[in-house]
Amino acid sequence: MNMPRRSHAPRRDRHGRGPRGPILPTTIPGWRTRADKFDDLLAWELGEYKKHLGSDMARFDFAVMEVPGADPAPWEKGVPLARFLPFERPAKIHGRIIFYRMPILRAMREDPDPRMLIHAIVTSQLATALNRMPEDIDYL
Repeated sequence: MNMPRRSHAPRRDRHGRGPRGPILPTTIPGWRTRADKFDDLLAWELGEYKKHLGSDMARFDFAVMEVPGADPAPWEKGVPLARFLPFERPAKIHGRIIFYRMPILRAMREDPDPRMLIHAIVTSQLATALNRMPEDIDYL
């Protein structure tokens, strides 16, 4: 009796409903989610500031959250895009800057130049954290 050989072609699942495993390989851009792309854009902008400011950014922590956890502060108009939370001074970290992904993505849809919006948000938050004017730290 001669048994048929199995080929090395992609196999279908046992009920014939489709290929096994992920549809897209992890190496192509279609695999990345919108949140991953946003994190990459923000990390690139913070990396440019790290090159420009150097050790001034060493004592700050950065985070991304989906939406703000509480109502806006009285001095904030509308939904905040980012916040700086200072820490007590004896701590190793002086503060944390939190960026809110969903409000920033919504503002990016309405802005003609989304990359400049991210740049403006990062610049204003870093200037607040460093207690300097935004014009003094802007690398553009």
